[in-house]
Amino acid sequence: MVFSTSRGLLALGVLIFLSACDSLPRSGPTIDEITAQPTDGSPAVEIVPITDEIARLTRLDESRSFSPAFQNASVENIELIRPLDVLNITVWESGEFPLYGGAGGGASGLVDMRVGLDGTFFMPQVGTVRAAGKTIEGLRRELTARIAPMTPEPQVELRLESSGTNTVRIFGSEGALGEVAIGPGTRTLTGLIANAPSAGVNPTISQLSIRRGNLVERVWVSDIFNDPTLDIALRGGDVINIERDPRSFIALGELGAQAQVEFTGRDISLMEALATIGGLNSSTADPRGVFVLREERPAIYQRITGQATDGPVRTGYVMDLTKPAAFFVASNFSVRDEDIIFVSEAPYVQFLKIIGSITPPITSVNSTAQLLTGGLGG
Repeated sequence: MVFSTSRGLLALGVLIFLSACDSLPRSGPTIDEITAQPTDGSPAVEIVPITDEIARLTRLDESRSFSPAFQNASVENIELIRPLDVLNITVWESGEFPLYGGAGGGASGLVDMRVGLDGTFFMPQVGTVRAAGKTIEGLRRELTARIAPMTPEPQVELRLESSGTNTVRIFGSEGALGEVAIGPGTRTLTGLIANAPSAGVNPTISQLSIRRGNLVERVWVSDIFNDPTLDIALRGGDVINIERDPRSFIALGELGAQAQVEFTGRDISLMEALATIGGLNSSTADPRGVFVLREERPAIYQRITGQATDGPVRTGYVMDLTKPAAFFVASNFSVRDEDIIFVSEAPYVQFLKIIGSITPPITSVNSTAQLLTGGLGG
């Protein structure tokens, strides 16, 4: 009777063990499941062991620059008058019957003289004046010459009070920051950044994008201060956005954290990425199964495998951290935007889960058997 009960318990344990293998919770696929060829017809993942050579071949140059269309643009002449500019004109007259102001002459002001979209404005006693495209000094001399026949020895002062179109719109991490007029100190990017409201981001890990017409280009903010060719001239109507580096990677599996993680620098290695998220879980992680999953670019895939492809290839770069040299290799392997870092579960963890799931019922059955055996023996 006891022998028969033991066999029943063993059979029950085997059934529970087999069923538990597929039903127990886990953080993702095992090494074997990732490296195996799919049987359902889905695309396979190309497995590439990470080596120093692979780290070198897959590294991307993350530097950015402006195209010649931006770099070759000359600094604008801020003395030029444009449509929608607002002019303030002051006229000094010495005659007995001045054109502007009261008797006895003196200074008379004509304020808020707005240049129309057609480039002209109206000035009393003078008529329609074309201003757009002329310098402030050139227009001042022209107005003096046109007034001179009507009043003795006139003197004209002309000031550009505000510009309607010669401004740059700036956005930051918190939204719109405002408009900045292009003036003596803001004709290039460095001047604009120095005089614009703070974008609320760290310049060492931020990027600046500029939209001019149909062109949109992006550079690293820190490079603008180090490379004079990036300190480009601004144009009225430019739209500039200064934002934190938008790149990130996803951490999954047996790690210190499972999250979407922003880059902490322009270039981040696999070792730095693992350290950022607290490293591997020492209780459950399989150090042989550290994967970087990405859709590799065709050019880089051909570079590392010698095989041409028409589109991105699902690639799993795998690192075995049980080898001491792997730490140096991981420090050279670059993580890219939208990469998935996945660490598989150690094989024994599933075994422990299975044992934990079947031990309570076995204990319960054994206790029952002991009670029955004791009862029969009595």
